[in-house]
Amino acid sequence: MIKLRLKFSKNGPIKFIGHLDVMRYFQKAIRRANIDIKYSEGFSPHQLLSFAQPLSVGATSDGEYLDMTVNSMTSTKDIMDSLNEVMNEGIKIEAVTELPEKEEKAMTLSYAAGYRIKFRQSLKPDFDWITELDNYLSRDKLPTMKKTKSGEKEINMKEMIFNYSLDRNKEEATFLLAMSSSATLKPALLFETFFKDLGKELAQGALDIHRLDIYRSGTDDNGLYIEPFIPASENERVYING
Repeated sequence: MIKLRLKFSKNGPIKFIGHLDVMRYFQKAIRRANIDIKYSEGFSPHQLLSFAQPLSVGATSDGEYLDMTVNSMTSTKDIMDSLNEVMNEGIKIEAVTELPEKEEKAMTLSYAAGYRIKFRQSLKPDFDWITELDNYLSRDKLPTMKKTKSGEKEINMKEMIFNYSLDRNKEEATFLLAMSSSATLKPALLFETFFKDLGKELAQGALDIHRLDIYRSGTDDNGLYIEPFIPASENERVYING
């Protein structure tokens, strides 16, 4: 058995396909590509696949991850090329890497996600949202209510924002937000609360959300860092406080 981690992008109209449909899409693509995927045992065998944190419907991404187990392969490049040959426009395998036998699943290791956020042209706010957001984010606490399986609970979003930058010229914001089993902050909740604080309502579908990548954490002599699951270069390691 060989464990693999795939990085893929999701752009274009396919962004309106939900997570369950993306799972089914990959299952079919793997069969079409004749990949020697390993199946579970039992009465209802299924492909051994595991996705990192699901992407919200309507959002695009350059950094989604899928873990899978194969019985055999020629090379990781062959896996990537074979899948890309059968992929529809909008989803592309960007990288494939072989994992150590005891590597935990990407979903378990996820620590943070990077996002680029803009407003759709027809739904831009009629006020200087960059300045207002800058003032809002400068507060010591950013409380909001978050829905959980057991009901609603109050969280402090400030603790879940690791880094951010605001670009007035491009009219966009970039965020590094917590995304793990213990704490996750979605961009939509952040902006909905921000608008509510201004006494305004965020129009449905107003945000153009693009996920830049998903990151795992680690520590070294310089402290706590994050890096993409499949780094393209050594320069992608970022140190954070926390």
